[in-house]
Amino acid sequence: MMKKIFYFLGNIITMIAAFIIYSFVQQFYFYPFKLKKRLGLTSSSFVILVLAITIITLLLVFFLYRMQLKQSNNWNYNSRPHWNFKKILIAILGTFMLIIASAVVQFALGLGLEQTSTNQNLLDQISHQSGYFYPVMVILVGPMFEELIFRGLFFNTFFKENNKLNKWLGIILSGFIFGYVHDPGLTKYILVYWALGCVLAWVYTTTRDLRYSMLSHMLFNSLGFV
Repeated sequence: MMKKIFYFLGNIITMIAAFIIYSFVQQFYFYPFKLKKRLGLTSSSFVILVLAITIITLLLVFFLYRMQLKQSNNWNYNSRPHWNFKKILIAILGTFMLIIASAVVQFALGLGLEQTSTNQNLLDQISHQSGYFYPVMVILVGPMFEELIFRGLFFNTFFKENNKLNKWLGIILSGFIFGYVHDPGLTKYILVYWALGCVLAWVYTTTRDLRYSMLSHMLFNSLGFV
């Protein structure tokens, strides 16, 4: 019993640590010019530093995820082969589901295209001062961290038993946590992010591989720059 409690608490600490690491990495992408000046680095040196920090921290969080799977993996997550055509199609389907879910929920809430959430307004402001670092974070780095945390570590911690109840309850709660982090003010926009989080959780639990929910997440986020 005590072993299970320590395992559970350890997983929660791992999730919190991973989120803190992600928040730390975000600073380098959202405020690059300010940090570059503060550190007294040239542009090329700063890019190398950011690249190194990103790779090291992503590998660290992925290592923590893999360590959890070694202890308990009833879902058979992250099994080889990692890539196959059927799962790629599921990831592409997930991208279309993200588009549809976003549009349907915004329409149901009566939100016009000119309206944006507080989180999106903040990101828009950040995008003007972060240059080319911003799309790299939003399209590549952010989805990798967020899928590791809100799907990988989350399911390993709270829904490690493989059954239908855990799958759908996990999808709903994972979606809500994802929505809350993107809209902590609990405005009506949380329903949009909640829907997106649920779709991404569905992709993860269906393919049982984070690479595919990451792919859906990246494709969806990239649409904002097209």
